[in-house]
Amino acid sequence: MRSPAAAAWRIYRGAPLPVRLHVLVRALTCPLGALLARFPAAGAALDVGCGHGLLAHLAARDPRRPRLFLAGIDHDAGKIRAARAVGGSRVRFWALPLEALPAAAFDFVSIVDVLYTVRREAWPGLLAGCRRVLRPGGVLLLKEVIDRPRWKHRAILLQETISVRLLGITRGDPPHFESPAGYAHALRQAGFSPFEGSPLASGHWISHYLILARRP
Repeated sequence: MRSPAAAAWRIYRGAPLPVRLHVLVRALTCPLGALLARFPAAGAALDVGCGHGLLAHLAARDPRRPRLFLAGIDHDAGKIRAARAVGGSRVRFWALPLEALPAAAFDFVSIVDVLYTVRREAWPGLLAGCRRVLRPGGVLLLKEVIDRPRWKHRAILLQETISVRLLGITRGDPPHFESPAGYAHALRQAGFSPFEGSPLASGHWISHYLILARRP
């Protein structure tokens, strides 16, 4: 499979230029390849807070996963329209809340760079919703930016404050970043069993961290 950035530029070739540039920057700054490597080869996968649908579109076009069917949800109807406009036979997008989806409908759920725009007291409800739509034994992939090292934390906090509060590129609460232990604790509180936690390599100012957790 070609690099995520090259694939994103090609997949969104018919999209408006601002959308195309947004997904390109996303592909250049997020370790999407490492995330895709954790997706299953078959089954049903849901991307929560999918935005323009980049991660789901990349997974749906991965030749290593011909029997994986994907869906994405987001509260931004404009981004969902952009995701749908790209097309794709094995991926669907909905501007729906998690509670509108049926229980135990998915084998795999990803939630990538979402919690940092959700106030901390709302995490239990969101993570419980992810657990509800997973089948027993299903896997949750959580990827967030963490609060260390401190210089990277300050840089990404400034970037995301501009994106969320000033430009409105990302919709949500004021951005905040937590420690790996804080994210893992939130998952356990929601009934998940984390089984992998690791930093993801980054050659820039963003400290990415991955946690995989299973629904018992």
